[in-house]
Amino acid sequence: MRTTTAVLATAGILLALTSCSSDTTDPGACKTAMAKQLDKAVDAGDQAKPGTRPAACDGVDDKTLQRLTGELIAEQTGKDIDASLEPSTTPDPAAALPPECRTWLEAELLDASDTIDAEAGQAVCGDLSDAEMDQAIEDVTNDLTAAP
Repeated sequence: MRTTTAVLATAGILLALTSCSSDTTDPGACKTAMAKQLDKAVDAGDQAKPGTRPAACDGVDDKTLQRLTGELIAEQTGKDIDASLEPSTTPDPAAALPPECRTWLEAELLDASDTIDAEAGQAVCGDLSDAEMDQAIEDVTNDLTAAP
């Protein structure tokens, strides 16, 4: 009976020590959980709510948490910088012009007058902004001057 009690007591002590030990924590899992929280916060923007310590970070010491936080912030900042340096995917207004608008612009540019009828252009080309219309005129002009 004493042996059984001693074994059970020793097992209980070992289980208690193991559950409190920081050797069982996984900083990688903690960082992954923190990264998920950060991604959600970034996606939520101004509506983001303060996060809490993820369960995967239980047992991870404060110094390691600070290091992981710094790494995640550096990675996110790098993503933001990379995204801001990517070329714009905004389509060229002249390339996106409806064929009837392009045909109208060509006719206006090739006729004998020195002006372009803006009202007729709005009717044919839709709701292009002034800047988009100017760019479309420039692009069509360049295409016409480059043609043989």
